[in-house]
Amino acid sequence: MPICHKSISLAFLFVIGAPSFAQTISKDYQKNCAIEQVAEHKGVKGKALTEEDFTAYCSCQAEFISKNASNRQVNELVMNPKAKPEWLKVIELKAMKACITDPKMNT
Repeated sequence: MPICHKSISLAFLFVIGAPSFAQTISKDYQKNCAIEQVAEHKGVKGKALTEEDFTAYCSCQAEFISKNASNRQVNELVMNPKAKPEWLKVIELKAMKACITDPKMNT
């Protein structure tokens, strides 16, 4: 198979695989996000909060990170979803600002 065809085949596989790659980040990241949010909001007066209460927020945050992180950063998160490198803290802060003002976040 000529080099050109191999390159096109690899590019095609990457494009097809990219959405599932982002979904992997989202599932693992959202689960960890929800657990962290429940822990951070423990002791808040009113009803006891659960992971489900943070589904929309964590989904928004995961989507924001998927769209704004580099491929290398995304790979880093896939390899270790619980990691908190400095670059992630910066993107999470931006995501928090975007997601809290998101109209879908009216819980």
